[in-house]
Amino acid sequence: MRRLFISNFHFESELAAARGWNPAASLQRMSAERVPSWIALAEEGDLIWTPEPIADSFWESLAAQGLPRVRSLSQRPAEEFELVPWGWSLSTRKLGGHTPQPSDDAVRLGNSREWSFELERQLGVALPGAARIERIEEVADVVRRSSSQFGEPDAEHAWVIKANFGMAARERVLGRGPMLTITNERWLQRRLQSDGAVFFEPWLRRRAEVGIQWTLPKSGHGQPELQGITPLLTDKQGGYRGSEFSLDAIVPTEWQYAVDVTQQTAWRLQQLGYFGPLGIDAAIYEDSTGRALARPLQDINARYTMGRLALGFRRWLRPGERGVWQHGRRDEWAGDVTRQIELTPPLIGGTPPTHTSRVILFSASESVRPNASRRSDSPTSLSRSCD
Repeated sequence: MRRLFISNFHFESELAAARGWNPAASLQRMSAERVPSWIALAEEGDLIWTPEPIADSFWESLAAQGLPRVRSLSQRPAEEFELVPWGWSLSTRKLGGHTPQPSDDAVRLGNSREWSFELERQLGVALPGAARIERIEEVADVVRRSSSQFGEPDAEHAWVIKANFGMAARERVLGRGPMLTITNERWLQRRLQSDGAVFFEPWLRRRAEVGIQWTLPKSGHGQPELQGITPLLTDKQGGYRGSEFSLDAIVPTEWQYAVDVTQQTAWRLQQLGYFGPLGIDAAIYEDSTGRALARPLQDINARYTMGRLALGFRRWLRPGERGVWQHGRRDEWAGDVTRQIELTPPLIGGTPPTHTSRVILFSASESVRPNASRRSDSPTSLSRSCD
């Protein structure tokens, strides 16, 4: 049976909204521009749904480079298909037919900041200074407590406050010190009114971040399976810029503790009724003394992720090659580039896209991140958070 990939990349926005949600034009456009991402997982003959049309000539150009020959469409096909959404929401459930679906409660829990915040505490890996905020008056005290734990002056302490549902550096505000800007205060008022709580975190001095990718069978049908680890590329504001991938199946020593914690998370989510793809972002960061510490549950995503899709590009790696799936501006990469595939159509819905991406395959013993130094010293104290 052919698969139909659903490009609801605005999935979390739908979870955050009430029933009868209609996505804004900007969200529809965002999803349309990320449609080519599904080629990472697609096979010959699969279908990809897009909210705005993409010319057949683009998909033919990918097939000419050795990628699967697929077809995009904007309406439900007449034949039977297996539905593959970015994430299971109310709108995608209506299209599901006979496709097995995880429970709505488990999907909402697995993607909520509220659940991950409590889970970090239950597993003993809570981030120092992190807090749940229910009133805007609490922010100043929360910042002061957090700054003292990190040994920083209140006015210089950087932080991020996140909504219950969010993705890719959306639905959050960044700040420094206990005083709020007018923009941040307005955002907090709206979020507290709609969700009842937001979640505060100190801004970490990150050394490295990865996406840890799992597949969860239905409860009683097997154990969660680790699919791989994809190093993340981010900008200074934490925005996603790409993923690295390779054929190496060995878990690096510095990430083993994070993998162990995410496995416990996968088990719990499986028991709650979720099955399917699970991507969990983990980080290694520095405390005020320069020690390296792990945050194994930075973000929990009970859905597909860009890191999970990046693993699909391993199919085209040759022995000795590594790859990077790069989004946004172009950067130079160390190593001998052997192949490069542009994944950006000239037009989407008759308009040039603003989101661009490309896959770069190269021969190298170690990938080097663009315009950034890579720390080579080994992390310490990774068996626990800095309490």
